[in-house]
Amino acid sequence: MQSMVKDKGGKTALIRLIRRSELYREWVKAVHLRDRCTCQQCGARNGRKRVIEAHHLVELSTLVTLHNITSVEQARECVALWSADNGLTLCHSCHEKTESYPVNFRKPVKKKRKKA
Repeated sequence: MQSMVKDKGGKTALIRLIRRSELYREWVKAVHLRDRCTCQQCGARNGRKRVIEAHHLVELSTLVTLHNITSVEQARECVALWSADNGLTLCHSCHEKTESYPVNFRKPVKKKRKKA
């Protein structure tokens, strides 16, 4: 795994590496387990048509900035990144409604054409 990451946007590549790490997967599992795979907004449960996701209360990028994290190794050592208290489970629909949900992941809304 890459230790130092630099790119035009700053933290993007580092955040991507953190999200792909084993510790991140463990964080997601801990949040899911604690919340019993239930959306904390609407109460939906994980199932065939419903995907439950772990949501950061304080964004991952904010934590990386606050703790001056510049490498995956530093991220591994930062206790705040891996606290299940900084997460909650949301279904995909509720997760998309959060302010911090990545805009580039949102589905574009199709505008209806007015009939003349």
